[in-house]
Amino acid sequence: MKRLTLIFAGLLLAGSAAAQSDTPTPSGGVQVWGGVGTEVYLLPTLSLGLSADVAQLPSGTLSVRGTASATLIPLPDVTGPIPVVGADLLFRGNRAGLNVYGGPSVGTILGAAWLLGGVVGVQGPLGQGNWGYFGEVKARYLVVPGQGVFAPGVNLGVTYRF
Repeated sequence: MKRLTLIFAGLLLAGSAAAQSDTPTPSGGVQVWGGVGTEVYLLPTLSLGLSADVAQLPSGTLSVRGTASATLIPLPDVTGPIPVVGADLLFRGNRAGLNVYGGPSVGTILGAAWLLGGVVGVQGPLGQGNWGYFGEVKARYLVVPGQGVFAPGVNLGVTYRF
């Protein structure tokens, strides 16, 4: 956990140094995503993600995003948040300003279940700096041993591009 904290702190410091430069920040690169949302219909969730652009195409950009989230289940016999880790393959437009993105998504509730499906969202800048916002809808299928259930959700949050 300490190693992960040090990596995120280093990335934030590098992003701050880039933000103070006179040269414009490129549209590609590494991005931190943080937000609140729902999982499996209405269960409250806090999420953190890190994405990196892997290919620049004429009509858009292909990115890989890793996520970690904590889902709260308001039941007396549940003793804490449920951890979920996942990965998304995202395709987004290259326009300045608001862009639509989407792609396949896979996740796991740490050995207990799988989440398979997709995500679609919008992302835009907050002013002229590196900060931005996003809103997305998840349509995934929760697969547990012997059964499965449709598990949609939403996320709203902020991004920081390095």
